[in-house]
Amino acid sequence: MRIFTHTMFLLIYLFQATLFADATKTPIQKELSLQNNILDSKGNVTDLIIEFLSLTGIYIKDSPSGDGSQQLLRINSPKLKEVVMATQGKINPQVTWKMEGKRWEMHNPLLTSETAKQVLELGLKNFGFDHPVFPQAKEYEGMVLLGATAGRFYERVLFADKLSKEGLNFKTVYILTGKRPLELFEKEQFPFLRNINDEGKMTLAIFKKIANPLLQGNYVYIYSDPPTNSPRATTESTIHAWMKHNPKPGKYLLVSNSYYIPYQELVVQNCINKSYPHADIQVECVGPEGKVSIEGASENKLINQASIFLDNLSRILYNLQIKKEIKETH
Repeated sequence: MRIFTHTMFLLIYLFQATLFADATKTPIQKELSLQNNILDSKGNVTDLIIEFLSLTGIYIKDSPSGDGSQQLLRINSPKLKEVVMATQGKINPQVTWKMEGKRWEMHNPLLTSETAKQVLELGLKNFGFDHPVFPQAKEYEGMVLLGATAGRFYERVLFADKLSKEGLNFKTVYILTGKRPLELFEKEQFPFLRNINDEGKMTLAIFKKIANPLLQGNYVYIYSDPPTNSPRATTESTIHAWMKHNPKPGKYLLVSNSYYIPYQELVVQNCINKSYPHADIQVECVGPEGKVSIEGASENKLINQASIFLDNLSRILYNLQIKKEIKETH
């Protein structure tokens, strides 16, 4: 889960040649600007987002459209609020990017193998989620490891481990996790988890197994129960649990993966700004690259990957709208 902020794609991340050793080898300028890739100066979605919409049968009034068989939903304008309504399934629940259930089981019926491939190719080209995102600074109040499935959390710890060895300065490591039953594939991937049945214990087991002494020297483990009507903990519920520990004001580095990076940066900052407006906490999200299979992937794999991407993109759009509303009311 992991599958395009400032925030799965979305500020311009410049990797300074002096920041980390690997960055000096192949400095990458990631075109992740919200203004350039998602929103224009008027607050409308860009042509890129409109192209994603058209690949799932969503068209904008008075814009070029495909044949009748492709048009499943037509909206009046490219304004963010209207696009959010469409991609969240608020206009037509049958035409939506937002998926319920487990990410690894997502299969959006709006996609074919061909359109799924186009979605992934557009995502790779324009959001660069097949590249890692590195920190923009070297000093942070703390580092926050966000919970995930075992494989993704393992990658996050390895990435944090690498950053700490290459000169990143931070005071505390926070492990944010919560209640979620482990899946069989997680135990098959990591046999040492065979007797663990909850994400919370899993994250701690992985952290203690592979994190270096710099990370393990000062960590805080934070566990969240699911919010009301949710079967498992969410990013927001873990943030509320974290804030009960009264983290000091300052900038914190979140560690996620791939195209979850912009979404999680947005949702965490929105949660803090809305519920804890005087906390004076800013977050920046980084993480390892995504592993996306296109050539040779089965139809089911293509559609699953594209479904995860669009689900995540719908959440980014929604949180951009929330960010705008928070700004207007504060």
